Amino acid sequence: MVLTNKKIYDAISEVAGEEAIAIVDFLKNRKNISEFIIAEKTKFDMQKTRNLLYKLNHHNIASYIRKKDRKKGWYISYWTFNRKRVNELIDKLKREKLDRLKDQLEREESNKDNFFICSKACARLDFDQATEFEFKCPECGSLLVQQENSKTIDNIRKRIRDIESAS
Repeated sequence: MVLTNKKIYDAISEVAGEEAIAIVDFLKNRKNISEFIIAEKTKFDMQKTRNLLYKLNHHNIASYIRKKDRKKGWYISYWTFNRKRVNELIDKLKREKLDRLKDQLEREESNKDNFFICSKACARLDFDQATEFEFKCPECGSLLVQQENSKTIDNIRKRIRDIESAS
């Protein structure tokens, strides 16, 4: 798969948030950059910088080494962006999304026409849940009406096809 900046940014923002893109942009093509320099260049405070870096590290997109500062005695982390790991992350996110959609599709198909929705769209319940609430919306109390879910099923199938066909 060709790794474009858009694909990298989409994956980064999905796992660590939009703000992490600034850190990744700064770390690209650099190695072992001090967390203090990263915070200074991205204009984030130290806590936010570390939080975002640890999120990236949790997904193996950024790695670090710790060294002790001889003058102050503190440990400083030096960070590197792992571009090669982004492909693995994109594949993992794609698999997780597909799994969620397939589970949702199975639930929709096994409960075909057995969903009930509030007229104000507060809640959508399956038959068992609807009977627990006596076919009244748990949010606003209005009467639940039966929902025909074939369009939902078609939409989920289309989303699955789109993800599977995307490279």
